[in-house]
Amino acid sequence: MVQNSGDIILLMGLPVDTKDPNLGLGGSSYLQVKHKCKNGNPPRCDLQHEKKIQMALLDFIRAGWIKSAHDCSDGGLMCAVAECCFSQDIALNTPKLKGAEIDLTSCEYDRVDALLFGETQGRIILTANKTDIQKLINKAAELSIPLNIIGKVSSSDLYSPTLSVKTKNAFFSWNVSELYSIWWNTVEN
Repeated sequence: MVQNSGDIILLMGLPVDTKDPNLGLGGSSYLQVKHKCKNGNPPRCDLQHEKKIQMALLDFIRAGWIKSAHDCSDGGLMCAVAECCFSQDIALNTPKLKGAEIDLTSCEYDRVDALLFGETQGRIILTANKTDIQKLINKAAELSIPLNIIGKVSSSDLYSPTLSVKTKNAFFSWNVSELYSIWWNTVEN
């Protein structure tokens, strides 16, 4: 879940696994929803890399540098970020929605679908206070863990927060309340 306005959003792990010929899209939710097919090899899983990522995350948490962490699995990076915007319920059916501004323009991947919806393994969305960012970046570099700032928790209108995403080839913006409704009412719909 995202935390406070102004908190920094980071991606731990590689945005896209370029060693995977399907770029994380094989057998993905994206293929099933967008292209009505569920085929291809699932994303590669490097257990040594996964262990390294998880151990680093534990170190970051123990140091008190992380406010929240969310894995990137079903639906990829964008689904994970969207879930982070509305995963905090303060009471039954009363979500506390937050906005986010994501900037992926530094990612050198031409396939926007793979970048946003590929299910590459070993990725975690983190939020942290600005004051802890340099410590996180330094420790990640020391551990040879990819860690990139990808955005911030926005201070958009609390009643109508937005999730905006910029890539080098596209810009998207969604109303978080609408995303939450789709997510929360999936089974019913």
